[in-house]
Amino acid sequence: MLLTILLILKIGLFVYLTRVEYNQILIFLVGSLITLFFFTSIYLSNNRKKQILAFSFYNIISAVMFIDALYYHYFNSLPSITLISQMGQVAAVGDSVKELLNPLNILFLLDIPFLFIYFSKKKKKIKREGKVYDRKLRIGVPGGIGFVTVIMFLITYSLGYGTALEKQELYTYHFKDFGNVLNFDRVAEGEEDFSVEEISDKDQLPLRGNDFNGEKKHNGIGKNKNLIVIQVEALQNFVINNKYEGQEITPNINKLMKDKGSIYFDNYYQLVGRGNTSDAEFVSQNSLYPTIKDGSYALYEDNTFYGLPWILRDEGYTSWVFHGYEPEFWNRKNAYPNQGFERFISQEDFNVEKIIGFGLIDEEFFKQSIPYIKEMGEPFYSFMITLTSHTPFNMPEYLHVLDIKEEHKGTMFANYLQSIHYADKAIGEFIEDLKKEGLYENTVIALYGDHSALHCTNEENKKIMTEYLGHDYDYQDVMNVPLIVHVPGQDINETISTVGCQLDFLPTMLNIMGLENEKGIMFGIDLLNSTDSLVAQQNYLPTGSYFDNEKQFIMAGDGIYDHSRCHDLKTREPIKLEKAKENYEKAIKEINLSNYILENNLIEELINGSGKIKIKEEKN
Repeated sequence: MLLTILLILKIGLFVYLTRVEYNQILIFLVGSLITLFFFTSIYLSNNRKKQILAFSFYNIISAVMFIDALYYHYFNSLPSITLISQMGQVAAVGDSVKELLNPLNILFLLDIPFLFIYFSKKKKKIKREGKVYDRKLRIGVPGGIGFVTVIMFLITYSLGYGTALEKQELYTYHFKDFGNVLNFDRVAEGEEDFSVEEISDKDQLPLRGNDFNGEKKHNGIGKNKNLIVIQVEALQNFVINNKYEGQEITPNINKLMKDKGSIYFDNYYQLVGRGNTSDAEFVSQNSLYPTIKDGSYALYEDNTFYGLPWILRDEGYTSWVFHGYEPEFWNRKNAYPNQGFERFISQEDFNVEKIIGFGLIDEEFFKQSIPYIKEMGEPFYSFMITLTSHTPFNMPEYLHVLDIKEEHKGTMFANYLQSIHYADKAIGEFIEDLKKEGLYENTVIALYGDHSALHCTNEENKKIMTEYLGHDYDYQDVMNVPLIVHVPGQDINETISTVGCQLDFLPTMLNIMGLENEKGIMFGIDLLNSTDSLVAQQNYLPTGSYFDNEKQFIMAGDGIYDHSRCHDLKTREPIKLEKAKENYEKAIKEINLSNYILENNLIEELINGSGKIKIKEEKN
């Protein structure tokens, strides 16, 4: 009785913390009934170890709710069982996890030690009582509760609210997730089936980037030049060319953006899966959607790819990747060879004396990378991944350069400004070092943010950012990261406002470098020559959410389309949902097609097989 009441109260807390917008009562009732079913089944059984079984069940569900609520607070979705493989990453980002802790989360675990003491004292008394229940009672009571639960499920699904349970109700979600793990080759969830006619040539694939004909803008302006791509940790677009209390937040990036030869993409968005930073790499290099089952580097380590590193290698480039942390983190060491990188310069190759967070400090990372870049010879492709501006943005006091208002001191907002200002300083010094070494003039430099820093699900972040920006801080701001491409010697300086994302990085860079992807598959578009924009999200927002050139569409968390919301990107005024349906369906189909290609390793067929692929019809 005690455990049942406590667990039902925790289910109510869980519904509150996971911000269920619709059907709260339904989700609470179903969770409570399933809890009653399990506990009455255990209590009325004649198993002498029923106390242990009940307490074990209570502890397991409490722990699951704690993890789910913690994960939901950051990713705006419940975690999959496949993410157990990522638990080894948690120790490295312990400070980040602490920042996610809502004090109420502790209530899921706080009572367990006290209950353990309580039941230890009651153990002898319970053994002496040794109640035995007859068969009718043992079957009848749990059976009755189970019958009522099944009826509720049938009514719920008949009314079209089944997805609300599958996406938000604790037990239903995890039962379904476990079934999906067993049925690995499932497609993304959506109202539309994934249906693609049999295709024998990759150029016939329904990809947005396949339909461009004509003379390309800025084609080949970086041809035969070296290429350095810098993926900046947690660089959001709002800091670019912006000030805080009269102080430039990113003066060096601003200078690069304003110099001749620069192109700034101001409507560029993150597109990451469960692998976060590593998925930003994966998507940018390959123009393929990330998986949300696990980190893409882990799940598709052995796949054949043909992205930017391979394409440049075929043109005589040396392709190396640089990252100032452990090579095993996010499975990079094992994944990079098939990505096309010939060498991985990691923590093992640097003199790691200065650390902030969990990796080599950015200034030292860039400084110590210069000799390796010179070793590569020309032409080279250096892909560089920074670390210092990683959440929770705790910088040593001596690196706090910006003057912060008293009301902002100690907030994540203020800490972020300090850390990204420092990252900007390190980037500025790196560019100057390239000039000193004679590497700058013949090198294209591309720089972009990997993912967001300040989430709007955090109440303090949302309040401060809304005040700072002068409008409601929403996912349109959160997911907006900058892309800047600088080509020395070019008499251009422009801003491209076509909506795009990391999926579009590869085709855009290939155009600038004067190259074609003749073997692989790209889902993105060349942002310099196309406006057929679609940024289909799967992580942080429910699958099917997207940005296009006109609007932001956010699929409802309960999976019911009519509960979704949509607004104009410029005016931020609401848009009727029927106007968003076509691109919602297109987003689901693109994600499913990319998943199908990855899960069946079809790029290998293009490169090592007949040069053709067949995509059969898939059904949900």
